[in-house]
Amino acid sequence: MVSSLQEAQEAIASRDAVITVQGETIATLRGQVEVLDESLKTALANIEKQQYQLEQYVKRLRGHTSERYCPDQILFDPLLLQSLPSPAAVEETGEDPTADEPMPRRHKKRTPHGRLPIPDHLERVVIELDIDESERICPRTGEPMVVIGYEESEKLEYLPCRLFVNLYRRPKYASPDRLKGNDVGVVTAPMPDHPIPKCKADCGLIANVVVSKFTDHQPFYRQDGIFERESVRIARSTLDGWALSAAEAILPLGEELKKAVLDTEVLFTDDSVIPLLEHGRGKTRKARLWVYVRGDPQPPLTAYDFTLDRCKGRPLEYLENYQGHVHADAYSGYEELFTKDGLDEVGCWCHARRGFDEALTSRPREASEILAMIRRIYDFERTFRDLRAEVRHEQRQTTVRPVVNAIFKRVEDMHPTILPAEPLRKALGYVLNQRDALRRFLEDGRLEADNNTAENAIRPLALGRKNWLFVGSERGGRAAALYLGLIQSCKACNVNPWAYFDDIFRRIMSHPVHRLRELLPDQWRPLERDSRGLILHS
Repeated sequence: MVSSLQEAQEAIASRDAVITVQGETIATLRGQVEVLDESLKTALANIEKQQYQLEQYVKRLRGHTSERYCPDQILFDPLLLQSLPSPAAVEETGEDPTADEPMPRRHKKRTPHGRLPIPDHLERVVIELDIDESERICPRTGEPMVVIGYEESEKLEYLPCRLFVNLYRRPKYASPDRLKGNDVGVVTAPMPDHPIPKCKADCGLIANVVVSKFTDHQPFYRQDGIFERESVRIARSTLDGWALSAAEAILPLGEELKKAVLDTEVLFTDDSVIPLLEHGRGKTRKARLWVYVRGDPQPPLTAYDFTLDRCKGRPLEYLENYQGHVHADAYSGYEELFTKDGLDEVGCWCHARRGFDEALTSRPREASEILAMIRRIYDFERTFRDLRAEVRHEQRQTTVRPVVNAIFKRVEDMHPTILPAEPLRKALGYVLNQRDALRRFLEDGRLEADNNTAENAIRPLALGRKNWLFVGSERGGRAAALYLGLIQSCKACNVNPWAYFDDIFRRIMSHPVHRLRELLPDQWRPLERDSRGLILHS
């Protein structure tokens, strides 16, 4: 009896031991499953991130660069179709604030048909084409035929670069009795003003060199080849010296341009890389070119500032005493700038939408929803473009503000549901961090919804970099900033850059300092000159 009881107890103990081992094994296996599950999630997240990066590289290499978005494209995807009735555009009242608003129609620019229109201001060279004398006799009467009119046909013609020499011949006058000890001396007319002393190039040629490089993006070695086709050899180092010396002559005009640009309550700013050659190393380093565009009043004068780096102190130095609204991107270097009293940051919705455009491949439904709402902002803004600032402000309150509020509400709801590693999370974070700046354009009709004005002003620099590649020195960088600012201002004022530089090069040396504002493109009026370049009327 006792042995049977002992055997039963041993069997129970053995069973309990087996159960304990099995329980520990199950717990271990569960732990391993959890670890593998976390590893799988991490691996999938890394794969998704790398896939996103690969898609962005391929898009930049081979895809289209435009970020234009059409809401109709989501109709081709049944998943994206579900995002249309999303409650994101519904405010707390439960109604769509823009449902009854008709979507503004976009009018496509039409290309004019017909023959090429020839401007009336161009010089007309008359070329007479007449029939032979024998054909001017009437075959029936034998009498000379009379002219009853002319058949005229206009054809636009072109002549290559025309180089000529200005020979300044100045009579020298002396007293008749100079040989008898008269100390009157020789009297002659002074030479016209010139920005570069003893230079062999006249102002028109220097103006052409500057405009060819900074407007037409022709580096000096190409200009050298153009002149050589006209049998004139001008070394590129000589062309470079002319441009640098002329820039130093008009340097006070650059300071006046800066004052005029900052004389506004609305400003646009951006920056871009400009490679700077480091002498002795044969390499380039990254310098910066900052653009500042006057927003109001019109026209938008533009100034550039060349710096050796991108530190946050550069915009602080340039905008030291400025008060007003500044359109800018979310570059961290501006953070200290916007801590100043009297200076407000205006955000850029184009930068905000860029993140959602990049997230379309990973989160098409959510990204398309926000893109469609941002599109509505720009549809309304397009219809307000020609309105006065006061009317524009009023219209925004009833049309644009509800859409902006709906965007932020949807972004706040969506943000916690997206993993931190996803591209969409970055786009949502940008909008939330820039909340106040992105709303600020609703406070004043003079403000814009984006910073495209500055973005467009920086494009000539990007075109130039692809052609002349770099600046050779800090002196050259500052000259490039001065020329680019004046040229962009000329374009905004519909002024011919060559005519502008040709005139100011002739006037800058003797123009009163307190009247330099008259020489900026928005107030510039050319002086009438004769064929010798001398002023006829002031």
